[in-house]
Amino acid sequence: MTRYPAGAQMRPGWTITDTDPMDAQLPRRRWRILHAAKPRTEPMGPFPAWIKTPEEFVRWLATKISTNELYIYFRDLEAIAKMSCDLELLRFSRQYLHGDLERELAGQ
Repeated sequence: MTRYPAGAQMRPGWTITDTDPMDAQLPRRRWRILHAAKPRTEPMGPFPAWIKTPEEFVRWLATKISTNELYIYFRDLEAIAKMSCDLELLRFSRQYLHGDLERELAGQ
């Protein structure tokens, strides 16, 4: 198992493997959705190289947008997950959407 900075561990279904292109297809798709669904309110700059997990992506995104925009982002992710029948993406979005978003981000 690969270790990530600050003890972050990769969620199942998000790891992109180089050994089998078919196994990497779904995780790549999830990462593309995370990037494409983010608000386009202002330029955010380049994507940081230190981001390895979806939780780290959310923490980075939370520094760039307001809490209200973050709620809208997770509602959009939830809708995308429902349309695409992606249970892991749905779980991820609901973890933040139906929990206390500010508490979740403060605890990370």
